[in-house]
Amino acid sequence: MREQEFRELSAAHALQALSPSEEALFSDALREHPEWQRIVDEDLQTAAALGESSGGIAPPAALRASILDAIEDLPQRPAGVDADRDADRDPGQDRDPKRDLGADRGLGSDRERGGSPRRRRAAWFALAASVAVLLALALALPMRGVLQPPDPVTVALERVESAPDARSVSAGEAGEGLATLHWSDAERQAVLTVEDLPGLADDRDYEAWIVRDGEPISLGVMRPEEGGGGAMLAEGFQPGDALALTVEERGGSPSGLPTSDPVLVVSSA
Repeated sequence: MREQEFRELSAAHALQALSPSEEALFSDALREHPEWQRIVDEDLQTAAALGESSGGIAPPAALRASILDAIEDLPQRPAGVDADRDADRDPGQDRDPKRDLGADRGLGSDRERGGSPRRRRAAWFALAASVAVLLALALALPMRGVLQPPDPVTVALERVESAPDARSVSAGEAGEGLATLHWSDAERQAVLTVEDLPGLADDRDYEAWIVRDGEPISLGVMRPEEGGGGAMLAEGFQPGDALALTVEERGGSPSGLPTSDPVLVVSSA
């Protein structure tokens, strides 16, 4: 038996898909070639990994569709071929195991019917192993924009900072609250970032404001993360505006106007 033929038997053996006669061929070949045990070990490890990686995980719809398309393209044996062959065969004739090794013996050979059952099982094994690899990659690799939409604030800050006319100005002190305004006329965007903001009581929030010609325009509540850091888009910002932070009731000022003096002011003028 050639090594390639043994590999096909080994792949089907790993899936427990060999017939009794094929299992006997597999055992005999392994006894004759103990150096092929490494092939068996590799196939068993692949089958085990396939089972562990596929449990309880639904593949993405696009991946599932591509798998189904690949299955449809596999060679299929016409319905009734097995029954016709068995009906014409002499009941007393022993089955020749070599027929399952894909030997071409004229009309009606396994190759002409699209491959032996063992070969088709080996093809299924290869397909399943490929699917396992794809699923593992899909779960292990960061798929930004696919599994999780990009943060618009992060995207805006990256575009502003990479713009040729990027500008920034800061106010406050590190450790006591520091605010930085980043903007770009070319990108028509501005982002306010904060660091080291003191924590507030549960019934209070920071609220950000654009101050233009002495008039405040609310940008909404800013709730810094642990450590006092955070960022928000300054929508409607125009060069020359100032940005301010005040402490308001939980959820923001009910009147739409600041109710306390600013704790931080950053001016772009």
